[in-house]
Amino acid sequence: MRDIKLTRRDAVKGAAATVAVAAAASFGPGAQQAALAAGAVVTGYGVTTSQLKDWDIMTKTIGLEMKWTGTNADIGTYMRDVISNDLGETHDIFIFDGGTEDILGPQGYYSVLQEDHPELTLWDRTSDDWKRTDLLKDRDGVQYGVPVIGNGDSFGYFPDKIGASADGMDEISFEMLYESEVTRGRCSTDQSWLLSGSEMAHYLKHHGRVEIEDATDVTGPEMRQVADFAIERKKAGQFRTLHTAFEEQVQLLANREVDIINCWEPATKNANLELGAELVKYAFTVEGYYKWGHGAYCHVKAVERADNLDNVYKMLNYYMSGEYRAYQAEQRGYAGPNMDLGIEYATANGWDESQIANLAWTEKKVNKKFEKPFFGKPAAIHASEMEEEWQRFLNA
Repeated sequence: MRDIKLTRRDAVKGAAATVAVAAAASFGPGAQQAALAAGAVVTGYGVTTSQLKDWDIMTKTIGLEMKWTGTNADIGTYMRDVISNDLGETHDIFIFDGGTEDILGPQGYYSVLQEDHPELTLWDRTSDDWKRTDLLKDRDGVQYGVPVIGNGDSFGYFPDKIGASADGMDEISFEMLYESEVTRGRCSTDQSWLLSGSEMAHYLKHHGRVEIEDATDVTGPEMRQVADFAIERKKAGQFRTLHTAFEEQVQLLANREVDIINCWEPATKNANLELGAELVKYAFTVEGYYKWGHGAYCHVKAVERADNLDNVYKMLNYYMSGEYRAYQAEQRGYAGPNMDLGIEYATANGWDESQIANLAWTEKKVNKKFEKPFFGKPAAIHASEMEEEWQRFLNA
């Protein structure tokens, strides 16, 4: 067994992994893999928003079937599942916020990327801006992952409720989420220190209210001040609720239980589908964004199994393809590597002009966000201190 020392208390707690493993253990009778050639199934585990809403699209194109087990953005749950529950025995590919490779690579869970693998045909034409980011390499520069998607996270809101332009183009301060009387009691923030704690730290740093060197890797004394601010706002009744899962984000917006919520951008798209109109907008902000990139990583045990490795790399290559890019941008609002291939795919397959324009807008939107500061760091050196202080806020 590989030895690893985690720096996160929640990396060894919770029951979610039991559910995940149970779901992965059996695909049920009548599953599609029975109709496919042996070895044509790839299994994956990771964040829900990286998956296509219909994997049959991919199956028709490259002949693989994806069997996917999703999880939320809780790095503790994810790390525990990969390590303690040994999901490498049942899963080939893992997708999470870039940064986990700093731990799971050197400790022998993620395999070093075979950049010259013959199935990785799109690697060379993929921009270094996406593939050579530190979010896919460990601290020694070893490449473990391929780029999947990226964005800058902020918050969803109803423009009419906060007095903003209906077109969603206003730059709005995080003050509206944390301290505004306009929204007090009508806000929700994520329970995760990784997202909410980092965003709040950056807000306080940006406005000079707390001296913080790095909002994504906050020291204990710095994070104590952030948690004190969060507790004060909680006691003031700023937050109607705290949420955990993507589905909760969608529900809170679709039911109009909140006017503003820090969330993933796809939550606003899904909520608008339920509302039947583009009523919810995803914020361009004054201060910046929790900018992230998801990487797709091959588990070392998938390499050891060997017989399906070509298919695994075919899947890794697919994440950089025009088809995946087009559907991700259309369904989730995320950009990623090779957006030009996404536009080419949509054009060649007869997508209407509004859909193609949306792909171009997605690329422009993400580029606009990346002009501002603040990057995520899920494998932060001070993660334990950040989590410990954030727990005070949750318990207050």
